[in-house]
Amino acid sequence: MHRATSFFESAWHNEGGDFSSNGESAILGRLKPADFRLAVDVGANVGDWTRAALRLWPNCRVHAFEVAPRTHARLEATFRSSPLRSRVELHEIGLSDQPGLETMYYFPDHDTLTCDVPRHDGYTADPFQANLTTLDAFCAERGIEAIDYLKIDVEGAEHRVLKGARALLEADRIACIQFEYGAFSSQTRFLLKDYFDLLAERFAIGKIFPDHVAFGDYDWTAENFRFSNYLCVSKSRPDLARLLQG
Repeated sequence: MHRATSFFESAWHNEGGDFSSNGESAILGRLKPADFRLAVDVGANVGDWTRAALRLWPNCRVHAFEVAPRTHARLEATFRSSPLRSRVELHEIGLSDQPGLETMYYFPDHDTLTCDVPRHDGYTADPFQANLTTLDAFCAERGIEAIDYLKIDVEGAEHRVLKGARALLEADRIACIQFEYGAFSSQTRFLLKDYFDLLAERFAIGKIFPDHVAFGDYDWTAENFRFSNYLCVSKSRPDLARLLQG
């Protein structure tokens, strides 16, 4: 009975990272009428999210960031002979709250787990030197004035990426932000409430479900440390929120 109730509890909270079923893919389709032109994929891994975004948003370009060299090689292989290659730029660099070199950890048996501190017990981690910059600095160097969609999945360091984008956030130059929240918040001490404190003034924030985004105010009962994805939509773009409410 405990196993059964745990399964239904997990389903109720839409816990999990299955891109095809947890609502992440559905969101891209719902936002197709927005005709996005620029997206940023932070923690691109082997390119599943980037590939789906490029297919569903035909006029969009994507900057895909993957910091682990071995995973980045697989990302390059994904797009090497793809007809989508002309619309994606791949960057073997990480985004964080400050530029510089930092020791990060790669897991050979699970390349989705690359992180800034070894958070995954029971798996072998290989440390490597990562080259980091901030989103503010990257956009300034490239002359990028606005981002339509920022997707962040970096194993607990999502808040660091956002802190490195303060200028863009304060200037309301990012229309949508997707970030992962979960058990790592208990280690980083950056809670869901902290995400709301950082973003709620300028964004409507909601949890992603398979068929909608549940926008609303912060509720402490949502502080459950279950892995799930949240979407933030600029309050200056109510048209986007309407596309996502189901």
